Amino acid sequence: MNTKIQLFWQVYIDLEQEFQDLARSIHINDDQQEVYSMRIADLLTRTVIEIEAIAKELYIDNGGLSMDEKEMFFDTVCIKYLNDLWKLEKKVVLVTSPLLFLEKDENRFLRPLHKAMKRGSSSSDWNKAYQAVKHNRINNLKKGNIKHFIHALAALFVLNLYLRNQVIDLGNNPNGFSVDWGLGSKMFSIKLHACKKGISKEYQKNNDYDDCIYISQPTEKTRNRAIEIINKLEQQVTNATNQEISKILNQKILDGSIDIDNLNGDELIRIGDEVRMNQYKTYIQKHGNEFVNAISNSEYEAVLNTQQY
Repeated sequence: MNTKIQLFWQVYIDLEQEFQDLARSIHINDDQQEVYSMRIADLLTRTVIEIEAIAKELYIDNGGLSMDEKEMFFDTVCIKYLNDLWKLEKKVVLVTSPLLFLEKDENRFLRPLHKAMKRGSSSSDWNKAYQAVKHNRINNLKKGNIKHFIHALAALFVLNLYLRNQVIDLGNNPNGFSVDWGLGSKMFSIKLHACKKGISKEYQKNNDYDDCIYISQPTEKTRNRAIEIINKLEQQVTNATNQEISKILNQKILDGSIDIDNLNGDELIRIGDEVRMNQYKTYIQKHGNEFVNAISNSEYEAVLNTQQY
């Protein structure tokens, strides 16, 4: 972990730890979401200041246009740019701390960066609360509450994960069952979009693909091996199919079962499909062990979901 990443991560961990300490004094459940105090308002303010800083770092690191610092707004410029790249507004964070006794889905399953790229009344609740507390803490102290802080901290968690850009070795299991998906957090965890185990050229996405901050995929070595096997299969089947179709047509012409001048296109397609399917079956019977070994020796990794598929 380089120095910049380490500095941002340590600040996040400190904020998380301070709230964990607070949670040992307050029984935080669904009914306590509106509890506020000067301390919570301070935690909210410090958290969003970190969001501002890390959003700008990510914006610059990922090709954002260079501009005057005064115009590089963390929300309408930086987070909007990152959201266009990665669909951050859809990413889900799960609240999993054993010190928080939350039962409602709206408090346990968060999309903390939803509307974070907007301003004013259209912005995220935590950003509106931060702006209100920052400009007039005394009159807006109620907005410095537990709910707004948790959502802001979850947003900071997501941005830190994208800054860290960690690649996680999953071995032979694409489901990542052995990984703690808190990834260093004691408050939150994330969803992994697991790829299917097997040989395929295309990445198959489930309906929750955009929700997931991490996705599993075959390693480059495994992917190249799969492509090599599939290409070999397709080439051999195509060659064998073409040869077999020619033999069948020649035989049918010789025995008079078809008239070459009135050959039906649908009949040609039917013959071709049937021959190709038989050739696939023949190839698999002969080379089945190659497929089994490729699958059993496949290796996987978890990487950030940057909408690469």
